Amino acid sequence: MSTPPPWEPPQPETPQPAEAPAEAPPTEPPPAQEPAAASAAELPPRSPSAPPVGGYRPPPGPPPSYPVTPMAAPAPAPKKKSSGAITCLIVVIVLMAIGLGGLALLAVAMGPSSSTTPTWPGATGDTVGVISVEGLITGGGQISPFFGATAGSDFVTSQFRKATEDHSVKAIVLRINSPGGSAAASQEIYQAVEQYRSETKKPVVASMGDVAASGGYYVAAPCTKIVALPATMTGSIGVIIETLEYHELMKRFGVKGNTITSGAHKDMGSPFRAITGEEKRIFQTMIDDVYDQFVTAVAEGRKMDKAKVKQLADGRVYTGRQAKAKGLVDDLGTFRDAIDKAAELAGIKEDPTVKFFGRMTLFEAMFGEVSSRPPVQNFPPGLLFDGRLWPMGDALLTDAAVPRLQ
Repeated sequence: MSTPPPWEPPQPETPQPAEAPAEAPPTEPPPAQEPAAASAAELPPRSPSAPPVGGYRPPPGPPPSYPVTPMAAPAPAPKKKSSGAITCLIVVIVLMAIGLGGLALLAVAMGPSSSTTPTWPGATGDTVGVISVEGLITGGGQISPFFGATAGSDFVTSQFRKATEDHSVKAIVLRINSPGGSAAASQEIYQAVEQYRSETKKPVVASMGDVAASGGYYVAAPCTKIVALPATMTGSIGVIIETLEYHELMKRFGVKGNTITSGAHKDMGSPFRAITGEEKRIFQTMIDDVYDQFVTAVAEGRKMDKAKVKQLADGRVYTGRQAKAKGLVDDLGTFRDAIDKAAELAGIKEDPTVKFFGRMTLFEAMFGEVSSRPPVQNFPPGLLFDGRLWPMGDALLTDAAVPRLQ
């Protein structure tokens, strides 16, 4: 019986009729036969396209002649590189950017001031200059706003000199937002305004902001015209002196102050002792003298009778509208109205170009002129234009040896 091909299912064998046993020569035991498969009657119907029972088997034959490469083991995953180098690179880039930004900022801060750059939009006409008096009026240069807003008389007068040399400027607007300050410093600015008007024959218009009182009004008096807002605080024409005494407090805590002077009145107003009647009379004569200077300056600047000015100069503060009714202010209006008024007085027909003098660089705004900052003293006396608007201002802005008017 022939052996069926391996890809066909095995066929059941037909049983043969039994024969009588006979002796057979000894032979080798036949090979073990596979157990018979189930009969054909027991097999389920099979689809022609279905695989044979037991699956396909490769055909017999010699092994393939081509070399079979064994499958290599999977390569291990690459180790991640350390991120330290990348982090250092990022840090270096950030530091370089910060350094370059700092250098650019320093270049802007130390660069030339943009004070004379035309900054009024849409301007086509001739130029009107703007000089500001912002903060407490003091002697010397401009102090950084970090130490309190101040208007140094040296700084303001230097801007008037620049405006005098700039022949493109046809008029000046003096923008004032100040409660007053040093009497001497106010007189310097007053004289700078008068000198500019006399040398150039050009108008100066004062524009009052929130406050233009006492010394703030002093510097406005010589201007050609004064424009104030209805709610501006102005006036306060007068002089005041304030001193502190804390010797009783020192005595309570067992603290004693010693003062050695060259004369009887060298320590007038000292907080270490009570003021005497003679010292009060001396202070009063100083106040009267400075007050007379103040009244005279207002009368001359405003072309008013001195007696009328004295009636108004009792130290009170006026609103802008009240000041206009009393002749201390010419017009009510905004800063732009003051610009237009200056252009009108200068004969400028078109919308004027505006130059802002005295604009500070970033470095100047941060640090100011440190050399001009007055020393801090222990509340020495000093004449104040308005102690109510700047209480105890003399504590920070007065030289002990030479009392300043403030």
